[in-house]
Amino acid sequence: MTPKVGDVGVGTVIRVFSTYAILLFDGGYTGLLHISELSNNFIRSFTSFVTVGSIYAVKVIAVDPEKGTVRVSLKAMTQSDKSKAFRHSKVKGEDIDFSALSQKLPQWIEEENKKETNL
Repeated sequence: MTPKVGDVGVGTVIRVFSTYAILLFDGGYTGLLHISELSNNFIRSFTSFVTVGSIYAVKVIAVDPEKGTVRVSLKAMTQSDKSKAFRHSKVKGEDIDFSALSQKLPQWIEEENKKETNL
């Protein structure tokens, strides 16, 4: 699945850096959430807000097909977007609810880390 600008989805944080995080979405694509897209308010410490395993409903704000990058925003989400994102989301293509994420998340993070070391 190739995301388009304006799409909304639910992503799970798989990597956190000082000013951005990488989220994994159903469909296998990843998105970058930059500190500037977290909130309209000043954020002193990105890592105190975003942690590995956190789940966010976000909106796609930029797609670069040549580089294969997707940028997402939390602050661009409306309440309607959030409802739509959670209502239509599947987690890693599996029919599980969010309470089961804690069981599957370590496996998914390990899979993504292996992919990055093979690049």
